[in-house]
Amino acid sequence: MEFMFDYVRLPKNQKMLIDINSAAKRLFYKLRDLDIDTIDISDYNKRYLGDKLAGLKAILQNCTYILSWSIANSDIPISRFVFLEYGGGSGMLCLLAKELGVGTVIYNDIYDISCSDAKCIAESIGEKADYYVQGNIDDVLNFLRTNDINCDAVASSNVIEHIYDIESFFRKIAFLSDGPLTVVMSSPANTFNLFIRWIDMKKQLEAENKDREKKWGHKGTDCLQAYLKVRKEIIYEYLQELNKKLTEEEIMQLSRNTRGMIKADIRNCVDGYLATGKLPKKPSHPTNTCDPLTGNWAEHLMDPYHLASILSNAGFEVQVISGFYGHRMNVIKRILFRFLDIVIYIFKKQGIRIAPFYMVCGRRKPI
Repeated sequence: MEFMFDYVRLPKNQKMLIDINSAAKRLFYKLRDLDIDTIDISDYNKRYLGDKLAGLKAILQNCTYILSWSIANSDIPISRFVFLEYGGGSGMLCLLAKELGVGTVIYNDIYDISCSDAKCIAESIGEKADYYVQGNIDDVLNFLRTNDINCDAVASSNVIEHIYDIESFFRKIAFLSDGPLTVVMSSPANTFNLFIRWIDMKKQLEAENKDREKKWGHKGTDCLQAYLKVRKEIIYEYLQELNKKLTEEEIMQLSRNTRGMIKADIRNCVDGYLATGKLPKKPSHPTNTCDPLTGNWAEHLMDPYHLASILSNAGFEVQVISGFYGHRMNVIKRILFRFLDIVIYIFKKQGIRIAPFYMVCGRRKPI
């Protein structure tokens, strides 16, 4: 199947897999003919969607993989299925779900501009989701309760590595439904892949220590200052509010030890230091860092098996699955990645060490 990874283990529902592949093929032609410049969306999403369209087949292979694990094991008819894409960005999973004929499709993103842009993109090709929900997991849960909706599946791509309190998030997604629920969370921040880990750690060090220039397509909520500098400014400003003083060395040590914290938590650490004289513990990871103003992690390198254990404790049957490279336009890359995909397939669990991404997949069955 053209829009499925060539060497991959998939759910056994062959008819559903064929239907998903056919939907991806139809969506491919709709998106291929899309003129981004004619759509009234932000420069950020013009850049973001443009990057996806440049490698559209590979993107759709990734989407079919995620969607297959999201719905193919369910006994619920597709016309009554409720699918949520969390942190949807341009909404590719929602577009594919609508093309497939999923009964209720819910798009979510914390960024209001992405919500409005995703709606415009979907309308331009006739694949509008049923609901667009702006906010975090608490906002989504409130929306579902208010509208008396139970999700059958929630999925995301390139999202969980940016969520500030990831453990709380994984505990809360269990409440997206009162009954059966499938969870599929995909992340390219694969700490088991040494090359990816090296690349991501390099990016984290740059985000931590270097200011960035504002370029075309910049996301308005992303901080351009070095994160260390921002934390230092937060501490300075808070000390002024409290009319307290600390030495430059103390402020710098607090700034370093609060790496990976958002503003409110940084201020709490300052309160603790002023009260006890004890510095917060140094971060356990050498480079993981986040935007102190939004909590957006810079490709958070995490242990997916720890995330799986959180879902398991919430009553899910969970597995961590390796991702695949799939189709590439470049001939050399296509040959190399096909070889890597075969190795990932053959070595099963150990294949995650060379995989481009991982997926945490959980399924809670009816009681």
